Amino acid sequence: MNIVEIVVIGTIGMLMLGILVVILVIFQQKQVIQHKLALRDKDLELQRERLVAVLQGQEQERKRIAEDLHDEVGAQLSVLKLNIGQLSQHLKNGNGEAERLKETKDFTDTIIQHLRFISQSLHPQALDNLGLSHALDSFCSLMNKNKQVAISFKTSGNNRPVDREKALNVYRVVQELMNNILKHAQATEVLITYHSTPTLLSVDVEDNGNGRLLDSLQQSRKKNGSLGLKNIESRLNIIGGSITFAKRAPTGTIAQIRVENYQPVIG
Repeated sequence: MNIVEIVVIGTIGMLMLGILVVILVIFQQKQVIQHKLALRDKDLELQRERLVAVLQGQEQERKRIAEDLHDEVGAQLSVLKLNIGQLSQHLKNGNGEAERLKETKDFTDTIIQHLRFISQSLHPQALDNLGLSHALDSFCSLMNKNKQVAISFKTSGNNRPVDREKALNVYRVVQELMNNILKHAQATEVLITYHSTPTLLSVDVEDNGNGRLLDSLQQSRKKNGSLGLKNIESRLNIIGGSITFAKRAPTGTIAQIRVENYQPVIG
């Protein structure tokens, strides 16, 4: 074997060794990347589980407070209103006591209405008893009593059952959107449209305001303790949903909520 052959064989050997080293490095990098991705997925899942636990804890506490308000305070105020009504029947003099008693009764009635609104906001009973569509319809009726904005609810009538967790999160998202519309959009009318197919749930919240709904939600993201867009996105991420915003003609914003595979799993 001459020197040329030795050089050629050596060169080929070095090339093969180099290729092997490159393959080993690529394989190692791939393993490292897969490990990092697995850690990231595990971390995301842990974050999701923590968020779900926090939200569930909040809902349980809201439910407890709502029940206490309704069962205890609400019942006592109703008895007070009844007693005032009975007392007013015995006041026949003209010293103004009857009128003041009537004002007290009306004021008590106002407190009861506010209490019902707070209780409904904390925990919507209609959601447990009648489902998401009826709960949103009831929410609109309750909001209309404030007479700040004319709120309409429209549904196609296909009120298919919705998984409880998904229904509650969609309800809270609509609630947060309405709060921001009332605070920032300067709207006079809001339309909530509910539609469902066997695989897709759609809820559109449409206002005729100044078109700044998305801006106000994004600004709230930067404030500590504010729910806003981050909370909306987190709730929808938990249930595999999404939200998009579009300009409404001639003015206003349309928020489009979409949730796939929303029906409860039977089994």
